[in-house]
Amino acid sequence: MPPALRAAPDPQLTPLHVLILDDERFDRHRLARLCSGLEQKCAVTNAATLAAFDTALEAARFDLIMLDYQLPDGTGLDALARVRMSARNCTAGILMVTGQGHDAIARRAIEDGCSDYLTKEELTKPTFERAVANALQKSALAVKLENQTFRRAEVEAVLAHFAGQCARDIKPMLSRMMRQVRALPDAAGMDSTTPRQAIEQSCMDLWHFLLALERHQGKTLFADLEPVPDGPAPVAAPDPSAPRRPPSPFRRPLH
Repeated sequence: MPPALRAAPDPQLTPLHVLILDDERFDRHRLARLCSGLEQKCAVTNAATLAAFDTALEAARFDLIMLDYQLPDGTGLDALARVRMSARNCTAGILMVTGQGHDAIARRAIEDGCSDYLTKEELTKPTFERAVANALQKSALAVKLENQTFRRAEVEAVLAHFAGQCARDIKPMLSRMMRQVRALPDAAGMDSTTPRQAIEQSCMDLWHFLLALERHQGKTLFADLEPVPDGPAPVAAPDPSAPRRPPSPFRRPLH
């Protein structure tokens, strides 16, 4: 089973958990004051160094993380990489709020997962609220995608187990039926072996199909179960490596 996943924060039920990484005490207090002006109540945790930041990431989950760029023991990009490697906080909304107004740094921060890059000089209540809203929306989408990914992985695992178990259960019965079929001509006094050969061939087709089913992965089985889009589906060329499907025993013989 996958680990418990963080749901998107509900403004009516839970506070917004915020982590602020900045080595300047004044700037940490300023960001905390801006957080207190948000509609949702905030629980703020502060870190002045990357070492303290690492400890905070391991100790709790955060909905919003704000990073300074210039730090005593690294940079905000280093901190961003740590967030992305954190099992608990990889889907948190992230803002870089720094005094380093550098286009290359801003571009790199956005590419690496920051929702926004704000300089401390341009930081106002409206710009802060807009940046937080965007970061939380991006975080909610990431959480939703992560939940869907884990659910799909669970279904694929169940399908793979089910397919393998079915094949293992049916193979002994098919083997026993094959032995009984091969004994039919002598026991029934049949003059021709053609009917027996046809049955044997069907049994062999089914045997190879079961072998292929045992090797099937849940991913391929899940893809076969996904809904077909509206409209005629494109006709794919037959795959020679695909397992042969045994003929239906209920199909009427051709005359």
